[in-house]
Amino acid sequence: MKKFAAAVLTLTFLLAPSVPAKTVNVKFPKGRTTVVLKGRTTGGPSESGGMDPITYRLRAKRGQTMTLHLTSAKKNAIFGVWAPGMDPMDLGQNPTDWSGKLPKTGAYEISVWPEDEATDTTFTLEITIRNAP
Repeated sequence: MKKFAAAVLTLTFLLAPSVPAKTVNVKFPKGRTTVVLKGRTTGGPSESGGMDPITYRLRAKRGQTMTLHLTSAKKNAIFGVWAPGMDPMDLGQNPTDWSGKLPKTGAYEISVWPEDEATDTTFTLEITIRNAP
């Protein structure tokens, strides 16, 4: 079921070329393993092109651990993560917290959008990348 949900999300983004997605390149402050990002994502019916996710792109190495924590004003924001090559990662259903070992070296993308696809929301996303012990 989890893989099916990830596939549906991937297809939603691939088949909706009219959806304007904002992509932000993430750089960690010097000497830090955590970055805190604030944003706003807007909703609306997907079929009308109203969903406006924000995507964060960052580089990470195979074997590192990524930890994500998302909070939103209306408690309705969720995220998806794509490994290099646009491979969707299995995060569970409607994630707001996730931690896992990264399978590849390269650019990872984290997209944030409202769970109900109909409500605007402000959010804070905390990203931590740590080397394997």
